[in-house]
Amino acid sequence: MLNLFFKRRTIRRFSSKPVPEEVVQRIVEAGQRAPTACNLQTYSVIWVRDDKLKNKVLDACKISGAIREAPIIFVICADVYRLSQVLDYLGHNHCFRHGHGYLIKFMSIMDACFVAENMTMAAECLGLGSVYIGSAFANDELIETLKLPENVIPLTLLCVGYPNEQPPTRPRWPLSSILHIDSYKKPTEKEMKAFLEHMNYTLEKEGYYQKYANRESTYHYSDHIRHKTIADQQEKMDLEILSVLKKMRFLPS
Repeated sequence: MLNLFFKRRTIRRFSSKPVPEEVVQRIVEAGQRAPTACNLQTYSVIWVRDDKLKNKVLDACKISGAIREAPIIFVICADVYRLSQVLDYLGHNHCFRHGHGYLIKFMSIMDACFVAENMTMAAECLGLGSVYIGSAFANDELIETLKLPENVIPLTLLCVGYPNEQPPTRPRWPLSSILHIDSYKKPTEKEMKAFLEHMNYTLEKEGYYQKYANRESTYHYSDHIRHKTIADQQEKMDLEILSVLKKMRFLPS
């Protein structure tokens, strides 16, 4: 199992080999065995099987290229709707009825993330590869496409299939930078410089951004993190996400 963790890498190109239904169900069952806060089980997994619906889901998340060929598409959701329905059935005057319960809602995001990770590693155990699609998060078009009720928020797509590529594992911060003993240790300039040089060199050697993002050979990890954090763009995205979270009653209006 440890070997699977250390060798795991994101797969973006999948073979046309179909994934048996019993394998798909086994992956989801493995997800269900993940930790869940207070055993409230505040998550849902939507397996998008219909081809027309799959294209709509991928379009909503603005996915292009080889990832669209993934045979299995899961939408992992934080879900307190089902819990609220059970509480209604019990006749309980619960917090969700009044638009509250934000601690449970935030914990449901953790629940769903644990499920997604279990599913990812179950797929690895079964010889499959996977990729997460973050543009699904609080995606209003995706919510409309899947007709999600209030208190259900899509967090990510998990695309799964048999790999049609064998990329290397990708570089990470050194353990000494992310493992803090007893108190938080701020990164030094020397550590940051060494990290950026390592990321830039290793990903350039693979041709990562040219292979997956059609970028010039001069585009590096340093450019990538700048691009992902442009202030004006992120402010616009933040406002859109907050609007969706309020509409779905995950945040107070």
